[in-house]
Amino acid sequence: SMKKTINTCKLQFIFFVALILTVTSFCSACGKKKSENYVGYYVFSIDTTETKVAYEKYTPTSKTVTKLIDEFLKKLQTDPDDISMKRAIPDDVVVDNYVLNDLGELSLYMNSSYGNYTGASEILRRAAIVKTLCQIDGVNGVQFYVAGQPIADSDMHAIGIMTADTFIDNTDGEKSYKQKAMVTVYFADSTGTFLQEVPIEITYDAAIPLEQLVVEQLMKGPGAIEGIKKDTVFATIPEGTHLNKITVKEKTCYIDFSQEFLNKRKNITADVAIYSVVNTLVELSTINKVQFSIDGEQVLTYNDSVNFGESFERNLDIVKDSMEQ
Repeated sequence: SMKKTINTCKLQFIFFVALILTVTSFCSACGKKKSENYVGYYVFSIDTTETKVAYEKYTPTSKTVTKLIDEFLKKLQTDPDDISMKRAIPDDVVVDNYVLNDLGELSLYMNSSYGNYTGASEILRRAAIVKTLCQIDGVNGVQFYVAGQPIADSDMHAIGIMTADTFIDNTDGEKSYKQKAMVTVYFADSTGTFLQEVPIEITYDAAIPLEQLVVEQLMKGPGAIEGIKKDTVFATIPEGTHLNKITVKEKTCYIDFSQEFLNKRKNITADVAIYSVVNTLVELSTINKVQFSIDGEQVLTYNDSVNFGESFERNLDIVKDSMEQ
């Protein structure tokens, strides 16, 4: 009976050890899925094409939380060994200071140069920094301050505390980073002489500029938006129109449409056609003027009635009062 009890204890002990090993290996696989058996640290960066987050294995020498933060920040500002990668914190960006509070929330205070990075480039850099620092035991989240102000999303809302889970993992290149944003697009009202604003929430690939996305939404028309009554707002972009190119420079958006854009829809005015694009784009914080071209050429008039060769600013007089909707 004594022998049986000892054997039973041995079996229970073996089972317990096996269970611990299984859980440990499972957690290791979940936490560090970059390399099956690797349980160390990584320094995250971005690839040279700025389309995804990249990484390299790294063994730090520091032991305390603050010294680990210092060491990782230094690594994030150092060129990776792999020439297909770029450091997450570029030359012109300086981390002036950081503060770690009792909740493990790490605030990074960066100089104004960080504000020069926008769109996918900024999101990928931010993801790499957050993913790297959140590996440190004692850092539960990271928030960014630029020139003393918390960074904001495209809707000017403070982004706040971020963790590694804030960002969809695309280090394998199979997924792209997604963002959510509230945008306002302008379609024609039932009379065709006014614009009606339609606020929508979109989830989009961070590699696609937001200005391109909102114009593509205009081109799809209101029928592509769930919950919109088809008899209240109407499409403004002529059928068959292609978006050739769209760029933003010094707060002016340069947009190049195909020839079809000149074939104004019959049920709307020329001003509605033009300002649906202009007002939608100027809603974005990065844009305050819009300059049109057609197949790479400047066209002087639209529908033989509107001066089309100059840049356009927002026109609120053409927007239907929201109380009338």
